Amino acid sequence: MDATSSPVIVSIVNTLETALTPVFLLAGTAGFLNAFVSRLARLSDRVNQISDLIGTDHELNTARLTQLSYLRFRTLALEIAVVFGTLAGVLTCLAIVSLLGGAIGRSGFREHVLYWLFAGAVFALVGALIAFLFEILTASQSMLRQIARDQRQRR
Repeated sequence: MDATSSPVIVSIVNTLETALTPVFLLAGTAGFLNAFVSRLARLSDRVNQISDLIGTDHELNTARLTQLSYLRFRTLALEIAVVFGTLAGVLTCLAIVSLLGGAIGRSGFREHVLYWLFAGAVFALVGALIAFLFEILTASQSMLRQIARDQRQRR
């Protein structure tokens, strides 16, 4: 009997394969978080830019204040997306730890705990994507409103 067919080694390999599966969810979640935070940084720069312009040209202040209200809503949506995305990452990490702890046999592993952690991670990621969808829709609505306003000013 060679070392690679040992039941212990086969068990360890199966455990590692199972524990690595949520890592792919974690990598995808990290990618989403990167996109959320990048958009949040750009929004922050835009809010600062518009805030600095308020008061310089009183004719445009109403439009700028309206734009700031849209930017605040977008910021809130992205902050919610970041919170849910981070929660998804934490729950995924806990699922990985639960899998590894169960494989070692010392942590009182319960399958239903793993299911709740993994399901919680997926639902948190869905929540993050829904918040991101609201941000995207608000951004496009604001952009269309600005295009319409620019066309009215040209006439």
